[in-house]
Amino acid sequence: MRIVILLFTAFMTAHVSAALMMSDKKAAAIGKEMHDKIMTEMPVYQDPKLNDYVTGVGRRVAQHSDAPEGTYTFTILDNPEINAFATPGGYVYINRGLLAYMNSEAQLAAVLAHEIAHVTARHAARQKRAQTGSNVTAGLLAVLTGSREVGEASAMWGAATVKGYGRDMELEADAIGAKVMARSGYPPQAMIEIITQLKDHERFTKKRSADSGQKVQTYHGLFSTHPRNDKRLLEMVKQSGGTTNGSDTNSSDPRVEPFRIATEGLPWGQNFEPTNIQPPNEQDRRYTDQKLGFTFAYPEGWQFTGKGNLINGQPQDQSATLSVAIKARTLDTPDLFIKKILGVGFIRKSEPIIVARLQGHTGIIPAGAANNSSDTRLAVIYYGHRAYVFKGTARSGNLDKQHGTDTYDNEFKNIIGSFQPRATVRRSNRPASIHYVKARAGATYDKLARQLHLGKYGADELRLINSDYPSGEPQAGQWIKIIR
Repeated sequence: MRIVILLFTAFMTAHVSAALMMSDKKAAAIGKEMHDKIMTEMPVYQDPKLNDYVTGVGRRVAQHSDAPEGTYTFTILDNPEINAFATPGGYVYINRGLLAYMNSEAQLAAVLAHEIAHVTARHAARQKRAQTGSNVTAGLLAVLTGSREVGEASAMWGAATVKGYGRDMELEADAIGAKVMARSGYPPQAMIEIITQLKDHERFTKKRSADSGQKVQTYHGLFSTHPRNDKRLLEMVKQSGGTTNGSDTNSSDPRVEPFRIATEGLPWGQNFEPTNIQPPNEQDRRYTDQKLGFTFAYPEGWQFTGKGNLINGQPQDQSATLSVAIKARTLDTPDLFIKKILGVGFIRKSEPIIVARLQGHTGIIPAGAANNSSDTRLAVIYYGHRAYVFKGTARSGNLDKQHGTDTYDNEFKNIIGSFQPRATVRRSNRPASIHYVKARAGATYDKLARQLHLGKYGADELRLINSDYPSGEPQAGQWIKIIR
């Protein structure tokens, strides 16, 4: 699967030539930083049973990889889209949505082996189109994950700067992955099977998109670069010890049952549902915007209201004001954003800040500067492709004046410091999920789709997740997946 393994961090400024000499230690540090960002901004599928199972398969494959001594971390993201990717340092991610289209442990191993192969082959360091710079990381993460929650900065500079691996690198990862599978005791043929599954999904997606007039969304990896009958791929699978006769892993892989047990009850489709902006909560005193995905705390007695791209807050005695303006982020660092975009040439106590792993800058605008009538606490925090601009002033003009048990300036800094990303969605009480049943005599996917109220495309979806697309039917006594 064509995976763009990232070389970049928010703090990298070295030239591409230096990045190409990336050491294992540097790769681990970059991967860890990106992992922290992904964990902060993307939902992780919280099922210890399935997470342990995927990690176990991943470690089994990794032990037979070209770098068995490496450290690998496997994470399931709670995302219904079909995707998997890896970052430097051995971090491998797989979307919940991709698991739904697998039917054996061998198919899972095929995906993980391919991702591990990209890591061990150092395809990132060989990628000549690598970019560096403090704002590239977020944009590349957006392209990599297909998520608007992670790396919304891609909208600033465009995905055209991100080019995936060429077909040669993909085939190399396939060849390495197939050999690793064979050494791990899995049939390499499963790699062909998962490609077939994803190609069938692509056909279905095109059909459904054509019916609705929507843009086709397809898997961005090997799915998009390999036909199922790619001659070089088939030859590599054969050389690794696999067959190319289209045999069904479900009948040849002895570990179908563990996969079935581990994925029983897997949520289907959207496991989250959108919510409206939440008003400030008096009990926990937090302002939360679910649409833009952020929250911050405020002191007792304060109130905040938001309208459009501006949020205003005041204490009950109206002796101070703190505003939060939401602006388009630029490629500049936060301190340059203050100078170039806000037009503030000088601030006292100027210092960079890190808030919830987000870059920012803060200081005090002196009275008389930048059209300010009094000292103003200023802070800019970069989150996604937006800049959050905090400005706090005291009516007396004195930020260090006591207010309750603290000073105004400390109250402003505490509010700013409490800013953090928040998932833009909340978990649904009753998500649809996948269950395994034995097909009865006379059962058809059309009948099952009607019984389960799966809608117009329900039969197609059942065929897809059971490897029977486009026209197969279940056999009596066969274990099949249903959605309910």
